[in-house]
Amino acid sequence: MSENTQDILIKEAAAAAAVSGSLFSTFDIIMLVVLFGAAVWWLYSSRKDNKKDDLLLSKYSIQPAATIEVTENSFITKLQSSGRSLVVFYGSQTGTGEEFAGRLAKEGIRYKLKGMVADPEECDMEELAKLKDIKNSLAVFCMATYGEGDPTDNAMEFFEWLKNGDPDLTGVNYAVFGLGNKTYEHYNAVAIYLDKRLEELGATRVYELGMGDDDANIEDDFITWKDKFWPSVCEKFNIESTGGRRVNKTI
Repeated sequence: MSENTQDILIKEAAAAAAVSGSLFSTFDIIMLVVLFGAAVWWLYSSRKDNKKDDLLLSKYSIQPAATIEVTENSFITKLQSSGRSLVVFYGSQTGTGEEFAGRLAKEGIRYKLKGMVADPEECDMEELAKLKDIKNSLAVFCMATYGEGDPTDNAMEFFEWLKNGDPDLTGVNYAVFGLGNKTYEHYNAVAIYLDKRLEELGATRVYELGMGDDDANIEDDFITWKDKFWPSVCEKFNIESTGGRRVNKTI
């Protein structure tokens, strides 16, 4: 190969290399521009989304607990809002006390006393003193004795409050029916204590303490008690029976 030919090949290779280098540099620049544009778009989108989140958070933010009035455990509020005046509390371990409470609450409507059933564990029992503010109001307690003369689990806190506290229950009308078993030493101890303690705190007994014996026939004991309990309630609130229906007595 001649020197001229070699020179020509070297020049062509150099020219090709120069062209290739120029094309590569332009491609790099284009890629940088594209990447930069993508970065700017991503930053803009992120800020926009963050603004949306901030708006939603400000709209649906959770209020501090101190500013929220919790009334779920207020049985007084429930009575007033529903136009009821009879509340039947139950202390039950096996369900019988709760069943009796439900039956009494339902029967109340026949005597112009709309009723509700309440679990003392789920109520603020300190509100019991406010019951007198509701016209013709009445609290009935269907309380079982459990174990060695103890209240049931759901009534434990209520009894601790009665024992250790000194609330003024003047003007509160009440009645108690106990669920016990005579084969046990502490027969109806819970109901006996509750009936006595409520009177000590100033409450008014509308009918004598009822004591059911699960060793015999507690159902019969309950029916016998409530059949005498309701006439006593009618007398207390000036309600009389006419033709099997109970109506308000006119004075």
